[in-house]
Amino acid sequence: MLEDRRYFTLIHRVIHWGIALTMLFILLTVLLRMGWMEKNGMAEVLTTSPQLEAYDISQEDAVKAAKSIRGNMFQWHLYAGYLMGVLLLARLAYTYSQGIFYKGPFNPQASMREKFQAWVYIVFYTGVALSVMTGLYIKFGPDDALGDIAKDMHVLALWYLVPFLVLHLGGIVLGENGKEKGIVSKMIGG
Repeated sequence: MLEDRRYFTLIHRVIHWGIALTMLFILLTVLLRMGWMEKNGMAEVLTTSPQLEAYDISQEDAVKAAKSIRGNMFQWHLYAGYLMGVLLLARLAYTYSQGIFYKGPFNPQASMREKFQAWVYIVFYTGVALSVMTGLYIKFGPDDALGDIAKDMHVLALWYLVPFLVLHLGGIVLGENGKEKGIVSKMIGG
């Protein structure tokens, strides 16, 4: 059943914005971990800092200290991942109960734009599901060869999010300037 596009329900909007804000927070923790709070960079600051030169900190100890400093941030990454899992289940339950609001990629009545949009959503939610599942395996599964694959997949998951954000924002701009004027205000206010 296609949803009436004149408005979005409160549940739809809460799930949408919950996923959006949680993904942005997760992305922030990843970017901090890869950049400003990268363990080797932080270790170098600790070992070369004039204020700490009297302590003669080894590289190994500096890396341990850096990991400890960014440990709280990583905990927030985990909490956001758990929240993402809950939001994903809520999205699936909501979609199951209300139907999909867009035409599917194999619908012969769908335009090329609608088919493309459907594939973008399918790839995005598949990526989110894989991110959540691999994150849970990394946290709770055994540290084995499958765990190594899960870690690699989890890290690579970043690369579906960035293109999705670009496509999603581009779609919003096209929609606002095309057939779906006011879609942003509908997603905010209903």
